Amino acid sequence: MKFFANCLLIAMILATATASAQQPAGPSLNATAEQGKDSVLVTIILKHQQDKNLPEIRRILEAQGFWDVFPPQDTRVVSWTLAVGLGHIVTLQVPAGSVRRLNLALENGAWGAFNTEVYLSYDYQKVWETYVNQREEAKDDRNR
Repeated sequence: MKFFANCLLIAMILATATASAQQPAGPSLNATAEQGKDSVLVTIILKHQQDKNLPEIRRILEAQGFWDVFPPQDTRVVSWTLAVGLGHIVTLQVPAGSVRRLNLALENGAWGAFNTEVYLSYDYQKVWETYVNQREEAKDDRNR
């Protein structure tokens, strides 16, 4: 866990150093983040706080303006899943210069309603598919 926190801290420091002065503030369904263009994938787990019911969580999120700042406007929502009994699992593609704003959106908007976990991540599907295909080819060679 400490390793992931250190990776995120390094990414945030680098992003802060390269962030432009005029960044969009709020969320957007049509984000400008381009895949592979100086961006990172970030998986966020927003765990429901078990001592609060849904109306309480909604009140906190609205009072803190969570939906006004999350996800940040220039990020792309790769996936958003609700895991029953856990909470939201959100994967975002975030421009490197916007990692700090993502962190602030979580700290200012989500805390008090959710316990948050943040992980740098990457798309493994093509690697997995290649491995499975090569594994099948190797099986065919062994069976001849």
